[in-house]
Amino acid sequence: MRILLAYDGFDRSSRALEECAELAAGTEASVTVLSVVPPDARGSKSGGHVGLRPHAHEDVARAHAFLRERGIDSVMRIAHGDPAEKILEAALVEPYDLIIMGSRRFGPLKRALLGSVSREVIRGAPCGVLVVAPELRVPVAAS
Repeated sequence: MRILLAYDGFDRSSRALEECAELAAGTEASVTVLSVVPPDARGSKSGGHVGLRPHAHEDVARAHAFLRERGIDSVMRIAHGDPAEKILEAALVEPYDLIIMGSRRFGPLKRALLGSVSREVIRGAPCGVLVVAPELRVPVAAS
Protein backbone atom coordinates (compact mmCIF):
# COMPACT_ATOMS: atom_id res chain seq x y z
CA MET A 1 0.00 0.00 0.00
CA ARG A 2 1.22 3.50 -0.85
CA ILE A 3 0.16 6.27 1.53
CA LEU A 4 0.47 10.04 1.09
CA LEU A 5 0.57 11.74 4.50
CA ALA A 6 -0.14 15.48 4.40
CA TYR A 7 1.86 16.81 7.35
CA ASP A 8 2.34 20.37 8.60
CA GLY A 9 3.76 19.87 12.10
CA PHE A 10 0.68 21.12 13.93
CA ASP A 11 -1.35 19.00 16.38
CA ARG A 12 -3.90 18.08 13.71
CA SER A 13 -1.26 16.47 11.55
CA SER A 14 0.44 14.81 14.51
CA ARG A 15 -2.78 12.84 15.05
CA ALA A 16 -2.77 11.95 11.34
CA LEU A 17 0.87 10.82 11.65
CA GLU A 18 -0.02 8.54 14.57
CA GLU A 19 -2.95 7.05 12.65
CA CYS A 20 -0.74 6.57 9.59
CA ALA A 21 1.85 4.73 11.69
CA GLU A 22 -0.84 2.46 13.15
CA LEU A 23 -2.22 1.61 9.71
CA ALA A 24 1.20 1.01 8.14
CA ALA A 25 2.82 -0.90 11.03
CA GLY A 26 3.65 -4.48 10.19
CA THR A 27 2.71 -4.11 6.52
CA GLU A 28 4.60 -3.50 3.30
CA ALA A 29 3.21 0.05 3.18
CA SER A 30 5.35 2.94 2.03
CA VAL A 31 4.58 6.48 3.14
CA THR A 32 5.37 9.78 1.45
CA VAL A 33 5.33 12.57 4.04
CA LEU A 34 4.33 15.75 2.20
CA SER A 35 4.58 19.19 3.75
CA VAL A 36 3.20 22.14 1.80
CA VAL A 37 4.51 25.64 2.40
CA PRO A 38 1.71 28.11 1.56
CA PRO A 39 2.36 30.89 -0.95
CA ASP A 40 2.33 33.59 1.75
CA ALA A 41 5.33 32.02 3.55
CA ARG A 42 8.37 34.06 2.52
CA GLY A 43 11.67 32.40 1.65
CA SER A 44 14.87 33.34 3.48
CA LYS A 45 18.38 33.45 2.04
CA SER A 46 19.22 30.19 3.82
CA GLY A 47 16.45 28.36 1.96
CA GLY A 48 14.29 28.11 5.07
CA HIS A 49 10.96 29.83 5.41
CA VAL A 50 9.57 32.42 7.71
CA GLY A 51 5.98 33.44 8.23
CA LEU A 52 3.39 30.69 8.54
CA ARG A 53 5.78 27.72 8.20
CA PRO A 54 9.17 28.60 9.69
CA HIS A 55 10.19 24.98 10.26
CA ALA A 56 8.67 23.00 7.38
CA HIS A 57 11.80 20.96 6.71
CA GLU A 58 12.30 20.10 10.39
CA ASP A 59 8.62 19.18 10.76
CA VAL A 60 8.61 16.77 7.84
CA ALA A 61 11.98 15.33 8.92
CA ARG A 62 10.55 14.56 12.39
CA ALA A 63 7.53 12.82 10.86
CA HIS A 64 9.80 10.86 8.53
CA ALA A 65 12.02 9.80 11.48
CA PHE A 66 8.93 8.83 13.54
CA LEU A 67 7.84 6.44 10.79
CA ARG A 68 11.32 5.06 10.11
CA GLU A 69 11.83 4.33 13.83
CA ARG A 70 8.75 2.12 13.61
CA GLY A 71 10.11 0.21 10.61
CA ILE A 72 7.86 1.98 8.08
CA ASP A 73 9.33 2.83 4.68
CA SER A 74 9.09 6.61 4.31
CA VAL A 75 10.24 9.43 2.06
CA MET A 76 10.02 13.20 2.56
CA ARG A 77 8.65 15.81 0.16
CA ILE A 78 8.17 19.56 0.51
CA ALA A 79 6.03 21.51 -1.95
CA HIS A 80 5.33 25.22 -2.24
CA GLY A 81 1.89 26.57 -3.07
CA ASP A 82 -1.75 26.06 -2.22
CA PRO A 83 -1.98 23.07 0.18
CA ALA A 84 -5.02 21.40 -1.40
CA GLU A 85 -3.66 21.85 -4.93
CA LYS A 86 -0.23 20.46 -4.02
CA ILE A 87 -1.67 17.46 -2.15
CA LEU A 88 -3.89 16.61 -5.12
CA GLU A 89 -1.04 17.20 -7.57
CA ALA A 90 1.16 14.77 -5.63
CA ALA A 91 -1.64 12.19 -5.60
CA LEU A 92 -2.08 12.50 -9.35
CA VAL A 93 1.64 12.28 -10.19
CA GLU A 94 2.26 9.10 -8.19
CA PRO A 95 -0.30 6.34 -7.62
CA TYR A 96 -1.32 6.35 -3.94
CA ASP A 97 -3.86 4.07 -2.34
CA LEU A 98 -4.69 6.45 0.48
CA ILE A 99 -4.20 10.08 1.51
CA ILE A 100 -4.11 10.71 5.26
CA MET A 101 -4.47 14.22 6.64
CA GLY A 102 -5.53 16.05 9.76
CA SER A 103 -8.46 18.37 10.29
CA ARG A 104 -8.79 21.55 12.32
CA ARG A 105 -12.45 20.78 13.01
CA PHE A 106 -13.71 24.13 11.84
CA GLY A 107 -17.47 24.48 12.09
CA PRO A 108 -19.70 24.94 9.03
CA LEU A 109 -19.58 28.74 9.11
CA LYS A 110 -15.79 28.96 9.08
CA ARG A 111 -15.57 26.27 6.38
CA ALA A 112 -17.96 28.27 4.21
CA LEU A 113 -15.97 31.46 4.69
CA LEU A 114 -12.41 30.13 4.61
CA GLY A 115 -12.63 26.94 2.57
CA SER A 116 -11.31 23.62 3.75
CA VAL A 117 -8.19 21.86 2.53
CA SER A 118 -9.53 18.46 3.54
CA ARG A 119 -12.85 19.09 1.77
CA GLU A 120 -11.05 20.09 -1.45
CA VAL A 121 -8.79 17.05 -1.25
CA ILE A 122 -11.74 14.70 -0.68
CA ARG A 123 -13.51 16.14 -3.73
CA GLY A 124 -10.54 15.82 -6.06
CA ALA A 125 -8.61 12.81 -4.80
CA PRO A 126 -8.01 9.88 -7.16
CA CYS A 127 -7.88 7.53 -4.14
CA GLY A 128 -9.33 7.15 -0.65
CA VAL A 129 -8.86 9.96 1.88
CA LEU A 130 -8.71 9.50 5.66
CA VAL A 131 -9.26 12.75 7.56
CA VAL A 132 -8.19 12.39 11.18
CA ALA A 133 -9.94 14.71 13.59
CA PRO A 134 -8.05 16.17 16.53
CA GLU A 135 -8.42 14.34 19.80
CA LEU A 136 -11.50 15.43 21.66
CA ARG A 137 -10.59 16.33 25.21
CA VAL A 138 -13.52 16.39 27.58
CA PRO A 139 -12.82 17.83 31.02
CA VAL A 140 -13.75 15.43 33.79
CA ALA A 141 -14.79 16.91 37.11
CA ALA A 142 -13.19 15.36 40.17
CA SER A 143 -15.69 13.89 42.61
